[in-house]
Amino acid sequence: MTQVVVLGAGVLGLTTAIELKKWDPNLQISIIGHHLPGDIDPSYTSPYAGANWQSFATFEDTRLQKIDEKGYKRFLQLAKDDFRSGIWSVDTISYFTDYAVSRAKGNFRQFIPWYRNVVEDFKIIDSQDIPFADISFGTKFKGVVISVPTYLSFLVQQNKELGNAIAKIPLLKDIEEARNFTTTGKKADIVINASGLGASALKGVDDRKINFSVRGQVLLVKNNIKSMVSVDGFPGFPNEMLYMMPRKEGGTIIGGCFLAGDKNEKEDKELTSRLINRAIKYAPEIVDPEYKNNPIEIEIKQVNVGFRPFREDGPRVELDKHRKWLIHEYGAGAGGYQGSYGLAQEVVKIVKDNLSKGNSKL
Repeated sequence: MTQVVVLGAGVLGLTTAIELKKWDPNLQISIIGHHLPGDIDPSYTSPYAGANWQSFATFEDTRLQKIDEKGYKRFLQLAKDDFRSGIWSVDTISYFTDYAVSRAKGNFRQFIPWYRNVVEDFKIIDSQDIPFADISFGTKFKGVVISVPTYLSFLVQQNKELGNAIAKIPLLKDIEEARNFTTTGKKADIVINASGLGASALKGVDDRKINFSVRGQVLLVKNNIKSMVSVDGFPGFPNEMLYMMPRKEGGTIIGGCFLAGDKNEKEDKELTSRLINRAIKYAPEIVDPEYKNNPIEIEIKQVNVGFRPFREDGPRVELDKHRKWLIHEYGAGAGGYQGSYGLAQEVVKIVKDNLSKGNSKL
């Protein structure tokens, strides 16, 4: 029986283990991580996400488009068919301020995403239907919002139901060590390196591209909003935007910032204040008691600071050139959730192609 170790218990590792087991139930799969769902640590990115589906792929990046498209279809299906997943379908609205349009020299085309013909109910919002004087352009489609604590627990439960093992381990220093953590005690035939931010710190992981973290800060608030809303273009704050994600169980996630190389784990209180003011402006129902009994002020339940695992040239999914038992899967940046199913399928293809050649150890 082929022994598989998945290093990393974030959304990528958990999803990949599920997809591998569904492809071949005979695989003996162990998911291992220094942090597991339920743990809170800034280096463990998955619990800090919003999360939603809104692909960051450019028109030229057809690989990422295909990866993200698989996620969109899968999440819509889960929202419809499995209440346990913590996913629900909501309108996703994107606004672009006068400043953003001016910065684009009035070229509205750059605000129309590649996925306009992929998602359901996409439309450009008529200017007369935009309720904000400083917004020049907007789009809308049928999207999804993922309640992260619920969804991670859902993935854990799916793994257990399929027979995959999950174990907490000490922080590894060398990728070779991962081969020792099978449930049978035998050396792993295959290791999936889904270690996120920790990938570049592992001895034996050869990557010529730069891996780096991007700081994010989000607020979990008691208040509710009607739709997923994002606003782009705030003068003086080039690394900030606003996104608001209503959660299925109630409450809203408010973000965001994208600060490459910023290692500060503490709350930026001035950013928190800006996020609150922007949220009230662009989703006024958030402080309207007539909408789901909202408080008349924003009530913050928690402020989370996390670090997204980015990589130059995007996510790495490939068979290691020197260690034929090692498959890399990391560097998804801010697209870990929306890309999780597509990236997992890339890993499955690598395993399938190699095992079909009769190489049980890749």
